[in-house]
Amino acid sequence: MCLLCHAPVCAEAQPGKTLFDYDRTMLPKLECEEIAQRPDAYVRGCGFAGPHGGQVNLVLVTPKIVKPPFAGILFQHGGGQSMTSYLSEALVLARAGAVSMLTDAPPRGGGVVPELNQTRLDQSRQFQAGVVISLRMAIDLLLQQKGVDPARLGFVGHSYGAVAGGVLAGVEPRLKALVLVGGLVSESEHIRASQSPYWQEMRARMSPAEFERTLQAIESTDPAQFLPLATAPVLVQCARLDTPDNVAGCPKVHDLAGGPKTLRWYDDDHHFSSWEAAMDRLKWFEKYLRVRSVRPAVNGLFQQ
Repeated sequence: MCLLCHAPVCAEAQPGKTLFDYDRTMLPKLECEEIAQRPDAYVRGCGFAGPHGGQVNLVLVTPKIVKPPFAGILFQHGGGQSMTSYLSEALVLARAGAVSMLTDAPPRGGGVVPELNQTRLDQSRQFQAGVVISLRMAIDLLLQQKGVDPARLGFVGHSYGAVAGGVLAGVEPRLKALVLVGGLVSESEHIRASQSPYWQEMRARMSPAEFERTLQAIESTDPAQFLPLATAPVLVQCARLDTPDNVAGCPKVHDLAGGPKTLRWYDDDHHFSSWEAAMDRLKWFEKYLRVRSVRPAVNGLFQQ
């Protein structure tokens, strides 16, 4: 996939009330190019300058055969996935009357650190906050798309995308429905307890004291601090065949969410590749964002 690699100058983060504030009057420009030709949707590869440098790449899917107004849905994939991981769902939603933006946060290139396990101390907090700010900026840019109804915005986040989504649920009132897939309430506790080589690499780069101070910095961006503030409906999706820490931690996301909420379990692993999970996400937006019936949209996708 060819994506634009030249980002506009990044807007400076505004000194604000929280770690996740930014200057909405200086939004970067979204630059796009067509990456696929389809009869039912426009599919573009786009990019915008990240809040702390680098570029956030994304796929933008816009309805071609459905007239506005549209719902607007932001997808954030998890680790080991890509921007195209939720492309099939976005194509169904285009037929159901929604514009979808599939982001590849955190920002890449431009000298920015691309992985959390390569950070330390306050840089780790800035990394986590930068993911959330990038997604809030993406919401702004989603609202700039022609025909998107600002009262019908949704979010899907998987794994670390669900961690960021747990924060968004409490700090982003523009979202009217969220789906958090395989998430956790505390990234800092997960890192502390995990035996994953990814996090062990992070631990090995620091002294024990520095590692603990780094986790304390990350704790201020944990979803546990923000999920109780959520007011929009939240669907929490958990997998019975996930890793033990995720099986134990995922339902805590549901427990802490402050607004209307639903917990669903699936016979799946951390990849959440089941059609049951996908259909539940689509139906969630049919219910809460009033997109068109998703079953005809799914049938139409396979019949074209």
